[in-house]
Amino acid sequence: MKYEEFKKYKPYPQENSLVKAYQDEHGHVFYVEPGFYYALEGFKERKKEEYPRILERIYSEIAKYPLLVFTSNYESPFFEKEGCIYREITDITDPLNIFVEDKSRGSDYGD
Repeated sequence: MKYEEFKKYKPYPQENSLVKAYQDEHGHVFYVEPGFYYALEGFKERKKEEYPRILERIYSEIAKYPLLVFTSNYESPFFEKEGCIYREITDITDPLNIFVEDKSRGSDYGD
């Protein structure tokens, strides 16, 4: 699967077959885990009008940090590398006040 949002960046040698790696023009390396990308696609579907702002924030993070991992869960990332900054989708969207209600919760009915 190609991550169209990151096609402007140079592919970087992958250290984990599940995690895409890229490098910007300043030599900053970043990794995109599938769970993060899945969440990003969810925002693309549900918040189309806000999606450019989300991408702008992601690109800003890439420019800011020399080593970055976009992860679905920073407590148990697919990819761990010393010195990396980890960002979840909510680290990108919450400061922008862009939210999607998570309706996937357990049943209200008990036994």
